[in-house]
Amino acid sequence: MPGLVPAAPPLSADQVRGEVSRLIKELRSPQRESRERAERLLLSLGPNALTWFPSEDEVNGEGVRQALERVREQLERDLADEATRPGRLELKGRRSVAEWAAEITRQTGNRILVDALPPEEQSRTVECERDAGEFWPQFDAWVSLAGLQWRHAAEQVALRLQPADRSAEVPLQVTYAGAHRVVLDSATWKRREGMPPLLRLRALVTSEPRLRHLLFRWTNADQRVGTSGEPPSPGFAPFAPDGKFELPPAGGHAHLQMDVIPPDPAPPGPWAWRGEMRATVAPLNLPATFRDLNHMVKIGSAERPRRRRGGVLVTLEEVQLRPETDDTQSATIKIAVAYNRGGPEFESHRAWLLHNDAWLEGGDGQRVPREAISEPTFHADGAVGMSYRFGGLSRPWTTDTFVYSVPALIIDLPVKFTLEFAPPTIP
Repeated sequence: MPGLVPAAPPLSADQVRGEVSRLIKELRSPQRESRERAERLLLSLGPNALTWFPSEDEVNGEGVRQALERVREQLERDLADEATRPGRLELKGRRSVAEWAAEITRQTGNRILVDALPPEEQSRTVECERDAGEFWPQFDAWVSLAGLQWRHAAEQVALRLQPADRSAEVPLQVTYAGAHRVVLDSATWKRREGMPPLLRLRALVTSEPRLRHLLFRWTNADQRVGTSGEPPSPGFAPFAPDGKFELPPAGGHAHLQMDVIPPDPAPPGPWAWRGEMRATVAPLNLPATFRDLNHMVKIGSAERPRRRRGGVLVTLEEVQLRPETDDTQSATIKIAVAYNRGGPEFESHRAWLLHNDAWLEGGDGQRVPREAISEPTFHADGAVGMSYRFGGLSRPWTTDTFVYSVPALIIDLPVKFTLEFAPPTIP
């Protein structure tokens, strides 16, 4: 149409890298307008520019360092906002089960494993035609169409497909709250000697595997149980109204339980549990990259380079090389990881540090995975020490870049849900 200006094509990785370098130089300008313009343009490059930002100890000038930190924090927040939205999934075509699992993983970042299925099931063809939608309802629909089930694979931070178990209990209701799936497992009566019974509700809250959950928090005061209509009937009182709970997730899911006292007489059904909780997540993984490890070997621990990613500071404490054969050697790399934010979510996250990815890179970009990792050690300043071992490295050393994948930001997400159910029969 006349008057419309076509959108500029996206910049290539090399172009983004060049722009970052140019704008950082402009941040040193004596003109305030030029510095402010450079900061705005760095923001306009978007989160992909973070890959090319220098670390703190590579930046000269306090003003430049502060400007880059402001831009970095904003871009990381933008990335985190994007990461915490529910995944989108389009299911169209005819593929084998194994191919569908790979496609779902590719589209959403949620790992889907097929290793529990026999080969004939992995190769079985499934046809599906579903327009794009949020991950959980799409995934549940596809699993049902394929005649399969899934379970958590906590160690792999994934969902594992398995053959359907026709004898498995069917949940009372399944609902979805953004990146979370909420299942009402049971609604039963709990007898009390000489008193009316309590209604006990049990639910399972599951996050998308790509979200690293540190903690689920909820209080009985935030839960409402009553009739399913609007407005809900009053009178379903929490048995422990002051109850507050913090639940470290097991592989990305948590079991909730609440007891309520129904009114007498109890209203007719259906009833509904209107729940609210908060999920503390670290959804954003950013690389902390340490180059030229040969220099670190030569100087020992005299210098300790640091990399800050979001609210996390990673310090390279020591690099040791040991010969294995005439042609190979091993490397032991010690780091310390410290979060700005403490509290129970960080205590829970310490267990996840063992699952953070770390690798060596050579000049060709090829990765060398770690062979072993030590148990974490806890420093007096609150940091956590980790030691990684890499074996079979060439002599002389060519893979002298260490990369640690940092869960960089900790965010609280609200999870609101409504679960309807028929009143259970009073025993």
